[in-house]
Amino acid sequence: MLKKLTGPKAIAFIVVVAAIAVATFVAVSRAQGPAQPPQARVVVTVTQLRPDMITTWEDLQKNEMIPAQKKAGLPWRHTLGNGISGQSFTRVTIGPLARYAELDMPGGFITRAVSAEANANYNAKIRPTILSQRNSIMTLQVNESIVSNATTMLPLQVVQVFHPGPGKGGEFGASLREDYLPAYKKAGVRDLWVFNTNQGEPGVVLVRPIANYAELDKGPLLVQAGLTQDQQSKIDARRNATLAGPTETNVFRFIPELSYGMPGQVRATN
Repeated sequence: MLKKLTGPKAIAFIVVVAAIAVATFVAVSRAQGPAQPPQARVVVTVTQLRPDMITTWEDLQKNEMIPAQKKAGLPWRHTLGNGISGQSFTRVTIGPLARYAELDMPGGFITRAVSAEANANYNAKIRPTILSQRNSIMTLQVNESIVSNATTMLPLQVVQVFHPGPGKGGEFGASLREDYLPAYKKAGVRDLWVFNTNQGEPGVVLVRPIANYAELDKGPLLVQAGLTQDQQSKIDARRNATLAGPTETNVFRFIPELSYGMPGQVRATN
């Protein structure tokens, strides 16, 4: 990932979500049920829409796809849109993937929930709304994340995309665990979701939900944590030594009307 990512590529690496949101999402959250395994896997779909067809796409999601996903048993789905940065008219959908074997199931959600004919009709209507689309599969790195298991999603997600150099992934993770997470917790961060990419362009994605854009006026988190300039420089230098290129930062918005449910609780390990 460390050619500079823009637009849909940057959004693809959300957890949350992140998404996706991620921001989301993305982001491994919290509904009823037992705790999930320490590393929860998500599918992230990034869709670049035709500007004049965005309402059509959203209506199809609300009226056909989401009802089918619920009926087929998908426990949650989150949708993000571009905020103050990133490619315009982009939508990111995020959902769980408990096992890769789920991908062997025939047809899509509408086929499973309704019929193959209904799925064909949906595809015929959705296809003209889309300029491009791509999927990624990512796994939450619980040991490198801050997880509050909140029960609602905040409106915005700050998403950073990093590209550790060859053989540097372990050092990058150690820098997160040992330097950044303690400082971020001191700064009051309640959620920071770290995802590795399993399928798709390799890289590490950090997703931090925020309540509003005004939070960005508070400045860097290391400053908010009260670290001296010398301390900040040492921490940044350690992480920068693991990277193979520049970092991209974008802010995305959570879209409640195109989302439902929350992921199962994750047991924090740090």
